[in-house]
Amino acid sequence: MVEHRLTAWLRPLLTLLAVAGVLSLAACGGGSGSPASLNQTPAAPPIITVQPASITIFPGAPATLTITSGTAPFNVFSDTPSILPIAQSVSGNTIVLLANQVAADTTVNLTVTDATGQTSKVPVSVKPAPLFNTLSFAPSGSDCGADLCSAQAGTARVVALAPGGAPLVGRQIRFDVVYGPIAFVTGNPAQPQAQTVTITTDNAGVAQIAVQALPNSTTQPAQLRATDVTSGNAQIANFTVVNNTVASQSPIVVVPSNANITGAYNNVCSSGFRVDYYIYGGTPPYTVQSTFPQGVTLSSNVVAQSGGFFSATTNGACVNPLVFTISDAAGKQTTTQLTNVPGTLPPPAPTPPATLNIAPGSLAVTACAGKTFTFVITGGVAPYNVTTNPTFVVAPGGNINTFTVAVPAAPAFTGPIAVTALDSGSPAQTATATITCS
Repeated sequence: MVEHRLTAWLRPLLTLLAVAGVLSLAACGGGSGSPASLNQTPAAPPIITVQPASITIFPGAPATLTITSGTAPFNVFSDTPSILPIAQSVSGNTIVLLANQVAADTTVNLTVTDATGQTSKVPVSVKPAPLFNTLSFAPSGSDCGADLCSAQAGTARVVALAPGGAPLVGRQIRFDVVYGPIAFVTGNPAQPQAQTVTITTDNAGVAQIAVQALPNSTTQPAQLRATDVTSGNAQIANFTVVNNTVASQSPIVVVPSNANITGAYNNVCSSGFRVDYYIYGGTPPYTVQSTFPQGVTLSSNVVAQSGGFFSATTNGACVNPLVFTISDAAGKQTTTQLTNVPGTLPPPAPTPPATLNIAPGSLAVTACAGKTFTFVITGGVAPYNVTTNPTFVVAPGGNINTFTVAVPAAPAFTGPIAVTALDSGSPAQTATATITCS
């Protein structure tokens, strides 16, 4: 009875101790691993980072900055919004920059902030733009509207201006084909087309270049870029090359459209200079005719396919101009030209030949009969004609300037022998020598 009472008294106490143990284990992390800290420091937010850290831009040419780290949403502020206006709220992580025109190099500071209050400073150098939205492209015809027909030519044009609006004269502008089935027409017969051409601006600040679409190319986009070589400022022009092989529409294009050749001297026109004319578009085959058929030598007057060529080689005839008429199978025609004119310099004066001379000039011999005498000619113009008086046998020596005179053994001869040499110059020169026999 006493034992039962003792057990009844201990049971509530043991229960309380068990509960306390469970609570102690929970406080230690459930009885396994390290204890959890009630004062643990939260993870630091990612540092805000903007790329590139600094940038150079030109007015009118969009550029971008990218936020590569930080906590969205982001905001950006410009310290000179009159030059570089910026939308305060950033959409995603890309900041679009589009500056206004400036008269001189100007630095604008951007401040980018994230949701945690972090900031990043980005200096933006805004340079004056010589090419400010001035690059344009126009096709030569209207068959494909504002776009370029396959095999058709067009013109890319840009104007380089100083900040005050004055034209930049003599400025080098590099034109590049970024993509598309197009090429620039160089006007150089040795390389009629190129993907990159540098043009110098004229007195109005204009630089322009002909653009040729490849024949029978599929419809696809094309892009050109004009870059001011001095500043690096660039502009882009986009258009579409449209497949256009219908005979009634596709134009005939000849590259080059004109070849100008100048002779070496003021009384001489070129001879032996070759020009290759490439034909595109239209409906092949093509036939070629010229206004002066004798003015050049043609490789052929028929070109079988688009992209083929015919060659014209000068023959010394002066023509200004000679016009080639190219006709296709559908009856369409186009023309191209060749000029061959004298130069401006007088021809050099001819160099007179050296004085003709015979060595030795005289020989005194006892008993000439049966002897052979050797002479050397210098100067004048070879070949030479040598005679003797009286007439004896004259034979060539070891080279073109040497000859021999043979006196027969009988009958005995005692008189003088005159030797005369005549050259091939104009006017001809003569030289004499004497053999005195005793």
